[in-house]
Formats: sequence, C-alpha cells, structure tokens
Amino acid sequence: MPATQESEREILDAAVEILSRRLPPNWVAEQATVPDSDIADLVIRTPSNQGQAYFLVEVKTDVSPRDVGTLLDGPWRKSWRRRMGNQPILLVAPYVGPRVRELLIEEGIGYLDLTGNARISSDYPGVFIELQGATHDPRSTKPRAAIRGAKAGAVVRVLVDAAPPYAGAEVARAAKVNEGYLSRILDTLADEGLIDRERSGPVTRVDWPALLRRRSQALDLFRPASTYRYVARQGASALLDRLRSRAPSGPRLPTVTGSFAAARLAPVTAPTLLVVYTPNPRNLGSELELLPAEAGADTVFIRPDNEFAFTGSKRDGGIAWAAPSQVAIDCLAGTGRMPSEGDSLIAWMQDNEGHWRYPTIQGLLANESRTGA
Repeated sequence: MPATQESEREILDAAVEILSRRLPPNWVAEQATVPDSDIADLVIRTPSNQGQAYFLVEVKTDVSPRDVGTLLDGPWRKSWRRRMGNQPILLVAPYVGPRVRELLIEEGIGYLDLTGNARISSDYPGVFIELQGATHDPRSTKPRAAIRGAKAGAVVRVLVDAAPPYAGAEVARAAKVNEGYLSRILDTLADEGLIDRERSGPVTRVDWPALLRRRSQALDLFRPASTYRYVARQGASALLDRLRSRAPSGPRLPTVTGSFAAARLAPVTAPTLLVVYTPNPRNLGSELELLPAEAGADTVFIRPDNEFAFTGSKRDGGIAWAAPSQVAIDCLAGTGRMPSEGDSLIAWMQDNEGHWRYPTIQGLLANESRTGA
C-alpha cells in the first residue's frame, strides 16, 4: 500500500531496520513491490535469494481496535485478499496495543511496531518472529482510566450482565458509580474496541468475552490482603456440603466462586479448590473449624473490595453461587487450571446467553431493586 505521508515512510523505514536486526545472518528485509501489483510491500530474502517471502504492508501512524475492524472489513478482505489470495499481511505502526495485537492474531495478521512488539510468520521461506516490546504507548499523554479496582469491576459486571443498548446514566446507576468516572471507563473500553459507543451516546455493543478477559488481567484473585487460606479437615467437597447445610445468617451469605462454581455450569474436571466470598473470612473459618494454611490450602475465603461480588448470585441447593460473569473473571484471574476452567465457562456462557444475561439493563436494575443488591 503506497505510503501517503512522509511520517508513514519513516515508520516503514524504521520497521525494516528493526526487522533486519532480528533476522538470521545474511537474510535481508527490504521494501519492494509485489510483481504485477501496485501494492507496496516488504520482502524477506534468504541468502543468495534462494527464497523470498512477500508481506502486504499496512502502515498506520496510529492504530486502534476500531481501525482493525475497518481494515478487515475494507481493503484487507475486499481488495488485498481478493487480489492476492493468502499473501501474509503485516501491520506496521509506531505502537500496536495489546487489544489490537489480540485482534490481529485472531485474524492471522502480522504486526510490527517501533517499540519492539512483533509477530511475523511465513510458510516459505519458514519465518516466525515474536517479540515483546512496550506494554503502553510511549507517545500517549491522554489520561486513561485503569480497568482495575472495585468501581471498574462493577462497571464491567453491568456491561457483561445486561445486553445493550443503554445510556451511560443507566450503567452508572446500576454500577453505583458517578457518571464522570463512568465516562472515562467507557472511553477506555471504546478505545480498546471492547465496546461501541458514539461520543456521549449510548453503548451499542459489548464484546463481553473479551471484556471478561481484559478485567481478569487487572486482577490478582488471591492477593494477600483480602484472602484467607485454609485446609478443610475432610476436604473441600465435604466443606461445601457443610456450607449447604449451614443456616443462613446475615445480609451477605458466603458465596461460592472459582472452580466449584464453574464446574456447576461447565464441568472440566473435578474441582479441588473451594473459593468463597464472605464479609467475615476469619469468623467463617473459625465456625467451620478450618486449619489456617500458608501452603497446600484447599479452601480460600475472600473478603471482596465491595458488595458487587455478591450481586447476581443465585441460591441453589442450599448454596449461594456467584454470578457466571463473576465466576469467569475469578477463574481467569486464578492459578493452576483455573484459567482453563474460566475459558470453558465463557464457552458455556456464549452458548447459553439467554440463561444468565439480562436482555435489557432495565431488567437488571429491577432485579437489583428487588434484591437490594
């Protein structure tokens, strides 16, 4: 694709230099043109020109997840793929963010940025380069709201648990946050391609599986300040039965999340670690006669940052179970096999969206009003 701006040519020159330093000795990376085409290109040549790989190059001075969607639906599929078949495509930019990289990998598109992030592959000659560069755009001066903390978690839960469209004021009310804070969070999510929202307009689309994964990346489920680890004398499964027979008391019942809650909906293997949200971990551990454990724990009690961890929980068989969206986040943010359990739960959620997701935010708000959540 011919570079139309001097800055784009400079970006491509710098990218070729970065790539050249990463190739084996005597291999060459240089700008070229696909034969019988006007598409500007990059070619990797083996020693003595015994093999060469052409890459269709898209140079962007700035790239967002929205740009990836536009390119996929536009020139990459309608023009490049039709004319050039499966010729590998390479996106080059000063910085390619984490969400953009995820989208490109899903579509089999390569990328290279000037901070060192790269993923380039070719079948012939055989080339595969994957590099880690900056995790944040070094050029950015725009303040962004982090997707961490209790308030951000509440916003994510609302966006996942209720289908759009909805206005910002409705989301703020359901998440119990102020509209100024919400606006910053929504701007960040829109920039990352996790939601669609016209400026100051309603949210019209939520990529809720990606949003769950994005939220989990900002969490450490078992952070020391709020977790209490125990060994149950007769094992975690027997302890779950004790919770089932325990008389309910207090406004917030112990609520099961993590592996046992995921296995209830999307079983993978028999769960072994019992994770429970409770306002009083020490009191509950003492009542159930659990043994504190620094290592080898089979039970973890967590005092959540706010009440939203309990929101949407369902009581079934004498047990309060956390909402599927909360369970998915917790599993993805967990350890061992928990992330794979989270992936299986998300697959179940995609196949059964009508079973857990409110079709409107009004339904979610009405349920919160009834339950006092």
